[in-house]
Amino acid sequence: QSYLVEITAAIFLQPDEKPGKRLVEMILDKAGSKGTGKWTSQDAMDLGMPIPTIDTAVAIRNLSSLKDERVKAAALYQPQFETPGTPVEQTIRLAHDALFAGILICYAQGLALLHKASSELKMEIPMPQVVKVWRGGCIIRSSMLEDFYLAYKENPQLPNILLDSSIARLLQEKEGNARTAVIETIRAGIPSLGLTSALGYFDAYRSERMTTNLIQAQRDFFGAHTYQRTDMAGNFHTGWDQGGES
Repeated sequence: QSYLVEITAAIFLQPDEKPGKRLVEMILDKAGSKGTGKWTSQDAMDLGMPIPTIDTAVAIRNLSSLKDERVKAAALYQPQFETPGTPVEQTIRLAHDALFAGILICYAQGLALLHKASSELKMEIPMPQVVKVWRGGCIIRSSMLEDFYLAYKENPQLPNILLDSSIARLLQEKEGNARTAVIETIRAGIPSLGLTSALGYFDAYRSERMTTNLIQAQRDFFGAHTYQRTDMAGNFHTGWDQGGES
């Protein structure tokens, strides 16, 4: 129950003028853009808000424009796209749940960006009204927005919808199949950067402790940018070559 999914179904069913062909298969695989995705990514970078799935969508459109290079790369590497041995009905369920999870996580990133922009730029964006408007006549309208509306009605200052318990239950129901679907695409050699980045964002966002402590150590090592410790307050610098702390 999503506008983009509904029109995608109609696209797949559209026949071409040539008998026995589907129109979608005859369309050149170079995606265009009007710049809205790029602007979103640029603003997110300025605000320090991660939206990797949206960034990936922009990157894939850009990569698709390198048609001549992709043709040469295909000839050079001779990729073998394997057909998964998963039964059709199971494949449909995996694809359904992966798409559901991917869409939800992508929404979460976009809404988190709006929340951050509202705070940083003093915009006072009413998040319940935002998703309510989107339900009415936007190309990203979806029945999922009703769940977001209820989450924001409960907590209008929710920084990320992934922190809502009801949304968490929805995602947890689809998570296992989403992971399996991504594994299948990787094993088959089918690019699925959108879904992969969505799951990566989800895994990072729910990580109480990340490996970015190593980045802080590296930054202090090569540039004396200092770091913070887990056991005491303050900023610290280490003389790494000597092995002593200063």
